[in-house]
Amino acid sequence: MILKKTLLALSCTVLLTACGGGGSSSSDGTSNNGGSGETTNPSNPAADLAKAKQLISTTNNIIAYFDSFEGLQSQYEPAFDAVSDAGNDISNASNLIVTLASLAQKDAQGSTKEYTPAQLEALLKAEMTYDGEYYPDYILSNNSLKISVTPNSIAVSGSVLVKYWMDYIWDSETFTGQDVFGDEAVVTVNNLKLEAPFSASEKQHDFKIVSGGKITAKNANELESSLAFNSNSTAQVVYDTAVQLEDAGSESVPVTAQFKFSNIELVTKDAKLALTELSSKAVRVAFKNGTETFNQVIPYEIILKGEAVSGAENLGLDANIKLNNDLTKTFDITNGESAASFINVDLNVKLTGKVKGASSIVKPFSLVLSAKRNDYQKGTANLKVAVDQDALNVDVKADNLIAESPVVWSKVSHANGAFVEIANINTFSSADIKVGTVTYGTINKASNNIYSAKFTDNTVQIIAP
Repeated sequence: MILKKTLLALSCTVLLTACGGGGSSSSDGTSNNGGSGETTNPSNPAADLAKAKQLISTTNNIIAYFDSFEGLQSQYEPAFDAVSDAGNDISNASNLIVTLASLAQKDAQGSTKEYTPAQLEALLKAEMTYDGEYYPDYILSNNSLKISVTPNSIAVSGSVLVKYWMDYIWDSETFTGQDVFGDEAVVTVNNLKLEAPFSASEKQHDFKIVSGGKITAKNANELESSLAFNSNSTAQVVYDTAVQLEDAGSESVPVTAQFKFSNIELVTKDAKLALTELSSKAVRVAFKNGTETFNQVIPYEIILKGEAVSGAENLGLDANIKLNNDLTKTFDITNGESAASFINVDLNVKLTGKVKGASSIVKPFSLVLSAKRNDYQKGTANLKVAVDQDALNVDVKADNLIAESPVVWSKVSHANGAFVEIANINTFSSADIKVGTVTYGTINKASNNIYSAKFTDNTVQIIAP
């Protein structure tokens, strides 16, 4: 329900709701002037009529590309698939490295110690042996991994050939089972170092992934992917009282928590995902649900900046979301959201890149969204959309947000001063095309997906998918 009530979807779809799909045409009309109550502009009516037409033609041009925006997924799919596939290899590799590092840190018990490949494999086997039976998650070979542990750091380097546990197959005839391993890969670690107060008992724990670390995975298909930390990435957790990390269980809810990953690159053969910043700040919040009360760490600010690159194509994202609630008070969620406990949020998103329109010509585009909800029943949003030289501004105000069909007012405007104002896009059937206070045409809904714009000179533009 929360997602349904956000203004992101409303603002991004208002162009299509108000003006239909893509494509355009123009023809002479034979009926009366296409605008109710239109008057003559004493200043320059011909110029203002041209502005009104420019608004509709600009809308058509952008909507034609918006139709192709549905193809963004397919256009960038090879890049996204490459990143996804690489993400799986890197995720598996990272899980292995984290597992070995954790076992070494635990075994060192706060001392300084170096671990050889054989010692690491022994720790792994001991961890995965239950009641005398070995249940491995990994099969390691050609292992040259080394881990150095100090009271305040863990450093990993080397490489290993690994197979990951995939399944367990039971033979009902022989009453025997067999583990299945796959996703074979060579995992190489270069200068990966994590700094943290592992053995200290403190209120504040600071973590750092040191710049220069890199994890590379080459799978059985010879496809190589890598995760590189090109700047220091940090995290911090603060508790009420001093506590050791290994003793900070689920019952020890932090007072605050935050992290910031900086300049991280995930690189594959066909694509690169570069995150200049992925950060979050969170605080402990008290909740009441009926007679139950509990604490939970809630993010109140999230920032994501980065770019996906595949060949000559690129897709950039700059987004942030921020909660404006008073997080020091107890939130009563017994009956869900209420006027006293609702999500007060600001959302800002900037999406830039290139898209191929109906003419198969690739043009730059940008979407800049600013949305705000600071009232239980109301919200506002502004969307600036541009495709090459065509640009529009869309303002949105939503009322009665808790209803299944909120009242959504919108205004689509051009920089030349022409605009269309819609009282409620959910019940829209007709709206005037204006410049200032003068009407120069009307948009009418002809059918579910077909709209027409008729101007005071009896020309018509059809807006259809």
